[in-house]
Amino acid sequence: MKYFLLAVVFLSSISVSLGQVSGQIAGGAGGAFGIGGRATTDPFLATRLAKLHKKNTIEGEILGSPYLNEEFIKSKVYYGEEYIGDYYIRYNALNSEIEIKETAYPEEEAKRLLADDQLRIKYGLRELRFTTYINKKGETKNGYLSIIEKGKNFTLYHRLAVKFSEGKAAVNSMVMPIPSRYAQFTEYYYQQEGVNRIDQLNQKKAAVLKILDKEDRDVVNTFLKDQKINLDDEEDLIRTFEFINTIDTSS
Repeated sequence: MKYFLLAVVFLSSISVSLGQVSGQIAGGAGGAFGIGGRATTDPFLATRLAKLHKKNTIEGEILGSPYLNEEFIKSKVYYGEEYIGDYYIRYNALNSEIEIKETAYPEEEAKRLLADDQLRIKYGLRELRFTTYINKKGETKNGYLSIIEKGKNFTLYHRLAVKFSEGKAAVNSMVMPIPSRYAQFTEYYYQQEGVNRIDQLNQKKAAVLKILDKEDRDVVNTFLKDQKINLDDEEDLIRTFEFINTIDTSS
């Protein structure tokens, strides 16, 4: 009987020890987004995280990337004017979503930051803002834009867009297969001061002049000619809107 009681005590102690080990929560920031089954303790993020969208399984080679940068970049996150903290961010331009981690450790599972028009993310050299805009087809869309010029007359936005094109298999030995690819391209949007909408910018000179007041078109047209502006070049486009924002429209 004595040996039986000793065995019970010994097994019970092993069970308790194993339970303590298996129930341990990883300390530090590394466990905050779900490592070890732990939810984030950040009150701001607690209700703003979701699983990443499932990726489509595509066979074969895929050229390009849906990401602005494949790496997670340490970035500052704001909600309105309130600084929330530094997090590791990767921007999926194809899905127009922010992937977020609290550390750079590869074993930490990334989450999707739910979209909110109060979010601002200092990501590299750009600041991503979730907003509503109207594309050239007249469709109302939601996504992340970056302000690249802001003045008293206009705000100019940059948008990295990604399009996925599915490849085609070779129909015979004489034809090369076409791989699937992610194609990145840039779009620009503008918002006139006092107008509550953001529209895609047509970068043709006539179209840019058309968004201006009639009395300002000649002076801007002269600027474009004198400065030999190429509106397809981002630096020249920014210079143009910097000039437009110097025009006094109050008279």
